[in-house]
Amino acid sequence: HYPGPALWRVKKGDSQVYIVGGLPVMEKRLEWDRARVGKILDQANVLLTSPKAKGGVMGFAAWQMTKGNGLFRSLYDVLPSDVGGHFWRTAKKNGLDPQDYAKDSPVVAVMKLRDDIYEKHGLSTNDPEKMLIFMARDRRTPMKPIATYSAASLIGKLNGMSKDDRYRCVTATLNEIDFAVGHAVTASRAWAVADLNTARTNTPNSATLACLEGAGSTREMLDRATDDTVKAINDALSRPGKSVVAFPLSILLRPNGALDRLRAQGLEVAEPES
Repeated sequence: HYPGPALWRVKKGDSQVYIVGGLPVMEKRLEWDRARVGKILDQANVLLTSPKAKGGVMGFAAWQMTKGNGLFRSLYDVLPSDVGGHFWRTAKKNGLDPQDYAKDSPVVAVMKLRDDIYEKHGLSTNDPEKMLIFMARDRRTPMKPIATYSAASLIGKLNGMSKDDRYRCVTATLNEIDFAVGHAVTASRAWAVADLNTARTNTPNSATLACLEGAGSTREMLDRATDDTVKAINDALSRPGKSVVAFPLSILLRPNGALDRLRAQGLEVAEPES
């Protein structure tokens, strides 16, 4: 068993793609053994990073939903009372003022709340990719996003979510926050030593994944991101040598996700040694 986080390896002839799977919420500035990943990056043709949105990073926080709550209506007027109560309690419990989010529409409000709470607890939603980008920069390893999408089309798809989809997305995000605050540090430390069982047990369901899978228009985005990931890995496998991909485990391991599709092509996918 190698020190450091779990890596999946996809092989085709003289080409190998190493996949570093990240958790949806991780401890910031987590110490982990970077020697193995560093050695691979030293020799890598490219580090493939998450899809980006033109005009901002792809991530819920960057998507400004264009619809507010309507004139003179607050967040707590539009949310169903159980969801509004859950939001209020989550803010309070984490030392934040629930009124700070009253002017935002539900999805924007819950994404801001999530950012604020994770910031307070020293948690991050863009690791280990951030660390891999620093490591690749140091080594002058070329980097490129798996794909680039237009921010306008993303906002259009998000605005296509029905009210019920939005409320479900708010609840999924509040559930992620409640669970992550108590478990993300344990999950991150288990991730750092490739203890995938403990990492999985202590990882919340990804709110991003739940929100995207919750509506037809956004599920289409998720499927497209999976297609683009498979395509980027196949492109990397067409060149001899090594490449590295940073990718969320929740999307990687979902049924018919990137790993399932690569196996279906007959490629050799080595599971992490445990």
